[in-house]
This record gives sequence, C-alpha cells and structure tokens, in this order.
Amino acid sequence: MTAGLDGRSPVVRRDGEGISRLWGKGSVVTTKLSAEETGGALGITHFSAVRGERAPRHTHTLEDEIFIIEGGEVRLTVADRTEVVNGAGVLFLPRGIPHSYLVESETARFYVVTTPGGFERFFSEAGYTARPGNPAPVGDAWSVDRTVEFAENLRLGITWGK
Repeated sequence: MTAGLDGRSPVVRRDGEGISRLWGKGSVVTTKLSAEETGGALGITHFSAVRGERAPRHTHTLEDEIFIIEGGEVRLTVADRTEVVNGAGVLFLPRGIPHSYLVESETARFYVVTTPGGFERFFSEAGYTARPGNPAPVGDAWSVDRTVEFAENLRLGITWGK
C-alpha cells in the first residue's frame, strides 16, 4: 500500500484479525489498531463481551476514550450519570472523567478507541492468550487487582475509584 505524507501506511483489519486476548469473565478482546501502527494517533480495541464483563470505576489521565457499541446492552456510568445503551450507540469520554461499564445482556460487541494511542497495550498485555478450543484462566480467577497492577506497570495514567 501507499504511504501517507508522514510515512505511515494504511492498515486493514477484518473480523477475526488482530491480537486477541481472553479477558475478564471470558470475553475476547482484540487489538485492531495499535499506537505503533497509527504513529501514536490512536488505538482501537474490539470487545466480544459476555454478561458481567465490566470495568470498575476509573479515570484516564492520558487519553480520551470513545465507546462504539454495536450490539447488546451495556450500562455506562460516567461521573454521576448512568445510561444504558441497548443495541447500538456511541459515547465520547474526555480524559479526566471517572467512568465504568457493565455488560448486562448475554453478549455485547463494542469498540473502544483511545486517542492518543497506547492504552490498547493494556488489553494485549493483561489478557490471556486466546487459543481456540482451549480454556483460559479467566472467570473466577480474574481479578481487578490483577488489572490494576498491569495498568500501573505499563504507566497508563489510570486512577481507580473516585
């Protein structure tokens, strides 16, 4: 493919392509575009999530975040306001605003876009390698403490709670 003015090349990822990891309650999280591929501009992660998948209340200090929900029911709490997106929807979260989410339907599919990129490393590093046909140590073995530790080690600028 042709490179852009800044030397970056276009990247195409289809369904099922990218770096996939097992996450949380048994969801599959796939990094679709990394900061390295976009010159730091953004990162895109796709969730094929199961009921109960959640992120505890936290605040990003380094990036803005966009949720693009394709299907399912996701409860989004932003500061002191809670919205339920049932079906499809978009949420823009500027950095510095505390938020959390919870998948309430049997399954949900959504993208998380962060800008600038870099936060997507959290999912590829903290998740378990996805091996079709083999179970991963997720579910009861998963812990929020584990994800907090990974976020701190990667210096992602996340504050928890609040």
